[in-house]
Amino acid sequence: MTSPVFEHPALTAAASSLASLRAAAGRIGAPDPVAALRHLDCSPPSISASASAVDSGALLVTSASAEFRAGVEHAETGGSAETFGIWADTVDGQYAAAARAAAATAALGARIAAELDTVAVSTSTQVCELAAAASASVSAVLAGDRSAEVVSTVSSACTAVVRTVFAQIASLSLLAAELEPLTSPVVELS
Repeated sequence: MTSPVFEHPALTAAASSLASLRAAAGRIGAPDPVAALRHLDCSPPSISASASAVDSGALLVTSASAEFRAGVEHAETGGSAETFGIWADTVDGQYAAAARAAAATAALGARIAAELDTVAVSTSTQVCELAAAASASVSAVLAGDRSAEVVSTVSSACTAVVRTVFAQIASLSLLAAELEPLTSPVVELS
């Protein structure tokens, strides 16, 4: 049986380390520790690449804003400079707000990618330690031992893995709260 592949390499490695625990869990009806890892799978490099693309977009908006401002200053020397100037200041402010929002989004994306990477690596380490601590009982179950002690140890290890994963997921709720403002446009361009 091949080990499952995850987006995050640390989780793939953890799944490989949990293979025996998973097999023992299947024999005694305990929770699947590898399935729990799926809830934490992520691809920080993809998130970082998206954040970088947003940051590049912010730079383009900043450049467009500067070109717009230069054009406005040139045009304000004409006939209805006051009315045009008010409209132009509004649009220029919207460009600047859009650029700031994009830059903040890019920074948040980079921070989220780093945090997800840290959580995935940390969780992988923790669950591998849990599996290692139960290895003797796992081997016993896989050899056919169904004594209460070994079954309890394997079941407890599987439950601890699941709890560890979900505790780490819960720790990410602050990041989710930071994403909430990004669900509606910061600026409506005229």
